[in-house]
Amino acid sequence: MIPFIKFIGIVVLLLLVFIGVEYLWKGTRPDPESESDFEILAHRGVHQNYEKGVYDPVSGCEAKHIFKPSHQYIENTIESIGAAFGFGATMVEIDIRKTADSNLVVFHDWMLNCRTDGEGEVKDHPVSYLKTLDIGYGYSYDGGESYPFRGRCVGKMSTLAEVLKAFPTQRFLIDHKDGDTESVQNLVSILRQFPEENAARLTYWGPQRTLDLLQKEYPQIRRFFVTRQQAKDVFVKFLLSFGLTGIPDELHGLTIGVPVRYTKYLWGWPYRLIGKLHRAGMRVYLMVDSLEDAGKIKDLPIDGVVTDYVEIVGPYFRQMDDMQEKPGRYASGSLSIKH
Repeated sequence: MIPFIKFIGIVVLLLLVFIGVEYLWKGTRPDPESESDFEILAHRGVHQNYEKGVYDPVSGCEAKHIFKPSHQYIENTIESIGAAFGFGATMVEIDIRKTADSNLVVFHDWMLNCRTDGEGEVKDHPVSYLKTLDIGYGYSYDGGESYPFRGRCVGKMSTLAEVLKAFPTQRFLIDHKDGDTESVQNLVSILRQFPEENAARLTYWGPQRTLDLLQKEYPQIRRFFVTRQQAKDVFVKFLLSFGLTGIPDELHGLTIGVPVRYTKYLWGWPYRLIGKLHRAGMRVYLMVDSLEDAGKIKDLPIDGVVTDYVEIVGPYFRQMDDMQEKPGRYASGSLSIKH
C-alpha cells in the first residue's frame, strides 16, 4: 500500500506535469497554404489617439487629452476612413448615432460638448445642424493651451449613407452606439437604399437585442465579433479546464479578438488554441498597436489584427506581404473615394 501522503504527492506531481504540458505545448504550425487572407481592421479610421483610462467617466470625453498630433485626421470622417484604407486597412470600424430627423451620423460620442463646438446630445439635433459643427473643436494635447484642429473640421460630420456611398466597395464594421429600437429602424431604412449585395461588406457590433431586431428586417447583415461577455466566458472556462473545454455552438463562425498582452496566459498558445478556434469555424484577431507587437505576431496563423494605429501597423503588414515569396497573406485595401 502506498502511504496516503505519498499518494497525494504523486497525484499533485502528475497534475503539475499535466498542467505544464497543457500550458507549454504550443502545438504545431499549420500549412501556410491553409491560412486565410489577413484582415487589418482600423478602429475609427486614422484618428487622434489618447491616453487610455483617464477620461471623465461621466462625459466620456477623450478629446481633451490626446497625444501630440502626428497627422491631421479626425476619427470617423471621410478623410480618416479613406486614409485608413490607403494605409492598408481591409475593414474600418465606424460609430453611428441617430439624429432628431431619423438619420444616422458617423460619430462616437452621445454628447457634442467634448469634441465639437455644439451643445447637447446628438439625437436631439437634425443633420442640418450637425453639419454646421466643427468636430475638431475640442481636441487638445496640452491641457487646453492649444486646440490644433479648431476651424479645420467644420461640416465634416458625415451621415452613414454618405460614408457608404464614398466607399462603395470597402468593408465596414458598424458600431451601433445608440442601441435602441428607433435607431434600428433608421439603420434598416438607410441600408435599403443600397443594392442587396452591399450587405456582404458590412458587419455589425451592438447589443444582441438590436441585432435580433435588425436581422428581422435586414437578415443579410451579421455580427462580426463575439461580445465581450462571450469572449470572457470562453477564455475563463478554457483556463479553468486546463484547455480542455470546447467552443459553444453559438460562437461558431464568429470572430474573437484578443489583446496581445493576454495571450501569454492562454493554454496552448498559439498554434493549439488557434487551431481549436479555427476548427470551430471561428476567426482569431489580435489587438495590435505597435511595431513591436506586430513583429511578435507576424508569423502566427491568425486571421487579422484590430488596431488604433493603422498608419503604423498597416504599412508594416503591407511590407511583409511584399517580402513574401507568395504575396497575398497580408493583401491590403486601397484608397477608393467617390464624391
